[in-house]
Amino acid sequence: MKKHILLLSLTCLLFQGIGVSCFEEDWDDDYTNPQENKDKERLPENKDKDEEPSKEKEEPKVIHLFTDEEMKYANTAADADYMSADEKKMILLCNLARLDGDRFAQEYLTPYLKGETNKNVQSLQEDLRKTRNLPMFTPLKELHQAAAFHLNEMIESQKFEHSSPNGDSPATRIKKYVKNVRATSENIGARSSAKDIALDFTIQLLIDSGVESLGHRKTILGLGDTRYDKIGVAIGEGPVNGLKYVCVQDFVLLSK
Repeated sequence: MKKHILLLSLTCLLFQGIGVSCFEEDWDDDYTNPQENKDKERLPENKDKDEEPSKEKEEPKVIHLFTDEEMKYANTAADADYMSADEKKMILLCNLARLDGDRFAQEYLTPYLKGETNKNVQSLQEDLRKTRNLPMFTPLKELHQAAAFHLNEMIESQKFEHSSPNGDSPATRIKKYVKNVRATSENIGARSSAKDIALDFTIQLLIDSGVESLGHRKTILGLGDTRYDKIGVAIGEGPVNGLKYVCVQDFVLLSK
């Protein structure tokens, strides 16, 4: 497993202690080493005594760029009662990025980054501008079971990797759960902290800091040679490699 130490300011600020890895066809495992970086407190500026008291600022109104109909269309996991709310939301977010990447960037990516940028963010913004009207991922219960199985394997073994303890590759493992599979792919991620776990993992995998192949992004946005149509997501608490939160995304393209 190759280890990458990220020195970019964006990664230090936004992704404290993360790991990501993507498997597609040939196993390519990438891991981001955890780093901790605390924001320095900013002291309030002194104000003159005669200065008029400032008026309380009104909270800005949230304007959603996706219509109710579009949200419903992208929320393909809404009725999947075997999934958690965070797992369903992650599928929704991935689908919104596939539906209209530019609007996804405006509503989710830009507010999340708060002005921070690096070369991966810039390339993601370019890729999102070109992403529009892709088919929606639809959840598959058996694929969710495969993802959940590997999530538990990593937690129990304390190892952040695609291979199962018995040596099974992701493709071998997935095919034990899903029949008539033409192609498979797997993304895994880990974090030390989270505010909105579904959004945190989605943004993390799309930016793909430290992953030269951008494999996670390509799978989610359909930029690779294979466009997957089914998805399974499992999110849980570790720790794994000292990181608290773990995520597994499994994808398949079914045979016709």
